[in-house]
Amino acid sequence: MNHLATPLFSIAFVLLLLIAVLLPLPISAQTARDTRPTGDSGLPLPRFVSIKSDAANVRRGPGHDYPLLWQYQRQGLPVEIIAEYGAWRQIRDHQGAEGWMKAPLLRGLRTLIVRQSAHAVTLRATPAATGGVIALVQPGVIGTLEDCEGSWCEIEVDNYDGWLQRDQIWGVYGFEFRD
Repeated sequence: MNHLATPLFSIAFVLLLLIAVLLPLPISAQTARDTRPTGDSGLPLPRFVSIKSDAANVRRGPGHDYPLLWQYQRQGLPVEIIAEYGAWRQIRDHQGAEGWMKAPLLRGLRTLIVRQSAHAVTLRATPAATGGVIALVQPGVIGTLEDCEGSWCEIEVDNYDGWLQRDQIWGVYGFEFRD
């Protein structure tokens, strides 16, 4: 009977070891999750999106009864959704202006805008200050956000793919795309 105890002990030991190793996985997976609050849409707040059309009205409040503040006339412009009320989204632009837009005027495509500065910024072939020069990008140019690694973000601008420093663009949070 002693010879049966050893295999049972081994099986029990392996099972306990597997439980001990696998049990913490859901907990660590939870900490990697986005912990931002969600809005009416179930999506996290705040978050970046872009303007879908060439003409998008911005209102003082969430409804057509609120006065029109201005109209964006730049498709692809990144905006930050900071609140939601039904089908309305409170947005903030790269200059800090805030207002409300209907959700269908926005899309989830991640774009960015090159921050205002006195000169053009250098789009590089690799995420390093020594990376080859691909193009010079003027402030106010809109591009598509591809990825970020550390302090660099990979973007596409006018069919050029390359890297800009994260602090040269608006439309991405510091915690996003971390390796």
